[in-house]
Amino acid sequence: MKKLYSTLVLAFVACLIFTNAKAQSTGDWHLDVGPNVAAPIRNLAYYTSFGIGADIAATTNITTEVAVGGRANYSYFLGKTPLLGNEKHGASVISITADGSYTFPMNIFAGVDLGVGFLSSNGQSDTQFARIFNLGYKWDQSKQHTYIFTVYFDQTTYQKCLGLRGAIRL
Repeated sequence: MKKLYSTLVLAFVACLIFTNAKAQSTGDWHLDVGPNVAAPIRNLAYYTSFGIGADIAATTNITTEVAVGGRANYSYFLGKTPLLGNEKHGASVISITADGSYTFPMNIFAGVDLGVGFLSSNGQSDTQFARIFNLGYKWDQSKQHTYIFTVYFDQTTYQKCLGLRGAIRL
């Protein structure tokens, strides 16, 4: 398992080095910042009800349609009272991923993020493989800012959620 995480970290660093070299020659780095909301699915839904969080991504275009970079997000899932108890506790999920997306005509894009996810709940923590599939729309309101709306499916091994993400490109 440690080899898998080491390989992921190495792939993430290689991706950042490659995009850094490309970005220095063209200067097209994009920083996207915004909130997210999510509904837990599967194991996470047993003890949480709703998630809120923040998301940040740094990407660069390697072609006019393909963008790569890195993404970090934090989501806090509100706890719910279990059936056989009276204690409720939430869960924090942090994902650090390498980001890749393809933009179709009319500013619709699809992408996948691969990396590592950290789950912390009730004083315990777990590190897992993170896969986030997303589909979205880039709304170019003005030449200064682009607004990005995304529907995503976060599959951090056993903790799954379906969410909405909004971001502004700085």
